[in-house]
Amino acid sequence: MRWCLVALLGVIGCLAATHAVAERRVALVIGNAQYAYTAALPNPRNDAQDISELLKKIGFEVTVGLDLDQTSFARTIDTFARALEGADVGLFFYAGHGLQINEKNYLISTGAKLESTFLVPSETIELDAIIRLMESKAGTNLIFLDACRNNPLTDNLKRTLAVVSRSTTIGRGLARVEPTGRDTLVAFSSAPGQESADGRGRNSPFTAALLRHMPKPGLEVSVMLKEVTADVRRETGNAQRPQQLSDMSKTFYFVKAEPAMTAPPPAAAIPPIAPSEPVDPVDVAFWQSAAATNECESIRAYIRRFPTGNFVDLARISERRLCKAGPEIVTASPQPPSSGPVAPMLIPAPATPAAPVPAATTQPAPGTKDALATPAVAAPPVVPAAAPVVPPDPIDIGRKLQKELLRVGCAASGIEIDGNWDAASRDALRSFNERTRSVAVIDRPTPEALEAVRSHRNRVCPTTCEAGTELRGNACVAIPKPQERSRHASRPPEHERDRPLRAQRVEPVPQRSGSQSQSYANVPTLDTRKGESWIYVGKQRCKTFEPPGAPQRIICP
Repeated sequence: MRWCLVALLGVIGCLAATHAVAERRVALVIGNAQYAYTAALPNPRNDAQDISELLKKIGFEVTVGLDLDQTSFARTIDTFARALEGADVGLFFYAGHGLQINEKNYLISTGAKLESTFLVPSETIELDAIIRLMESKAGTNLIFLDACRNNPLTDNLKRTLAVVSRSTTIGRGLARVEPTGRDTLVAFSSAPGQESADGRGRNSPFTAALLRHMPKPGLEVSVMLKEVTADVRRETGNAQRPQQLSDMSKTFYFVKAEPAMTAPPPAAAIPPIAPSEPVDPVDVAFWQSAAATNECESIRAYIRRFPTGNFVDLARISERRLCKAGPEIVTASPQPPSSGPVAPMLIPAPATPAAPVPAATTQPAPGTKDALATPAVAAPPVVPAAAPVVPPDPIDIGRKLQKELLRVGCAASGIEIDGNWDAASRDALRSFNERTRSVAVIDRPTPEALEAVRSHRNRVCPTTCEAGTELRGNACVAIPKPQERSRHASRPPEHERDRPLRAQRVEPVPQRSGSQSQSYANVPTLDTRKGESWIYVGKQRCKTFEPPGAPQRIICP
């Protein structure tokens, strides 16, 4: 009976452990292709269907939405929100049209016209709202956006903004997203501010690469996206560059590695197993974060923190590839003369204090009364390594400088906030410099030019109007044509047309030579230089005469 109870408790423990290890995965997949007011996209519907089938096979609960208008879009997200309750992993995949307005991203429903910025909330779904929803429900969140295609609908908004307001900017593709929650990864089909291709096959290049690499066993998600990036660059001739933004602190596998099934060797042939050091979870998490950021400083931070870590060889390879400013300063670690060649040691960061070197002392010999300890060997002073100089990103500086030039009113013809320093951007900076004389270089964006424009809080360049318009107050209005001006000037105002005429003294026209009596039938021709004009009294045509310095007179025949 006792042994049965022990066996039963063991089975219950195994079942509980299996339940604890299993994680619940929930996904929302949307593909919008059939847009009502622009040409249909060839791939998003296929992309969404194929991704949803793959996610179901690898253990996701999937909600699918195809060709959603605004109402269906909102209801599908609400269904997804309810399914996320209690989930461990949330995933969102979107294929279709998207746009960025003032560096905020919006996913466009199929019924959108985008004729006014006031209608954008009723025709799109804000991407940040979806990410915040996922971060409030699940611990790990993955967002895949294949929505950087060329969008003809944005031309409607650009035309509207050119007339109504210049303070709103529409950029190319999607804007950069900074994750605010825990363990969130955002993958773009192309770099922020760039457009992606639809592809010539069933799927877009980005989705096709995801379908190839996502089901591979034992492939961590950040490493998987690096392979996806390599495939897309190769397929598009380096014209499209996917990008990932991540604050992941733990690893995630779509399909975990399968354990090797090999027959054990005979007992006599089993060699003694050497004790192995346990894997440091902090080492693994630090390396995953450094590799995901793909930046020089992150790699060097890992090397300083874990000079003998499990991934230090990979870190040094990444350092040589990413750090263009030169190698980090190293110093030799003090070693006894008999210990062989001196191995280089990385200088620790200033924030991490160096471990104190223990003092080497000599114990006094037994029976020796005045035996003194040998003084401690002082460690050489550690010189902190100089931080590498990271050159500024010209695309990022150009995008910020274009935004500031729009703010101070020096982009008369309008410019796109994309970081490309074209002729319109140079003209805007030249216009600013003509009035401030504070910029030395205008043919390229520089940090000095950005600081010079930012220092002006108010408008610098005056408002300029295009041909056919004139400035009235702070707005440009159309100039009326000359014919319209003369017509409006000759006709009385609308509120005065039906008003009865004031009584005027009517004088007869002097009698012409050869007539026997005065006649009002022959009215003289008009002389506008003397203030004469025609006027109707009822149905009768009369002549007005307004000589200088005299009251107006009306002469009716």
